[in-house]
Amino acid sequence: MQPRTPPPSSPPADRARVDLPWPTILAVAVLTVGAVLLGQRDWAVPERVLRDWQVADVPSSLTALVLGVTATCLLVGSAVTLRGAALRPRDPVFLVWLAVSLLAAAALIWNALVLAADAEFQTGALIPVFHWMFTFVPALLTGLAARNRGAVRAVAAALGTGVVTVPLLGLGWSLFASRESMTAGLGNSLWATALLGVGPLVIAAAISRSSALSAAWKREHPTR
Repeated sequence: MQPRTPPPSSPPADRARVDLPWPTILAVAVLTVGAVLLGQRDWAVPERVLRDWQVADVPSSLTALVLGVTATCLLVGSAVTLRGAALRPRDPVFLVWLAVSLLAAAALIWNALVLAADAEFQTGALIPVFHWMFTFVPALLTGLAARNRGAVRAVAAALGTGVVTVPLLGLGWSLFASRESMTAGLGNSLWATALLGVGPLVIAAAISRSSALSAAWKREHPTR
């Protein structure tokens, strides 16, 4: 009697399909919509200047809004990233997430204040140049830092930055469109955020997934 040939092994589940971190995705969506809605209120805006930081006389109410949204996003983002990517607070990957998220938050706070000041005198569409980098770069850096943790955790870490960056980007666009009608302001803000925020975030997460799968394959097939 001939020995039975074992069936071919199936590819690892992590390689065949990556489970998405749905709590993280939900947090991005809820915080973004909330930030856009808050930005549509008739806030007092800063003065636009052409020197230094390009804004002056920032109202205290707007400062409280931007800092409050930022703190909320950082707290929620930390929680869902630690859980979704299975990290500990002292994990090097989480420290990378925290560093790039703080830097991105600082840049997006400045961006929101500049856009709020522009709302007073600029009408029509704003031509974005580098706005896509606000979500793409933090996600890519964090995802690549987690590439040796597996595709699932790399994607979760990359998307975790979006809990901070996407809502703050949406807040900036909403402040810029706050002098429009509510319907037009909401529509334009959400569209710009989806195109320049969510799109680059998803691309960065996909690159992180591909990098993690490549790293896993190299570990399984070391060069001799």
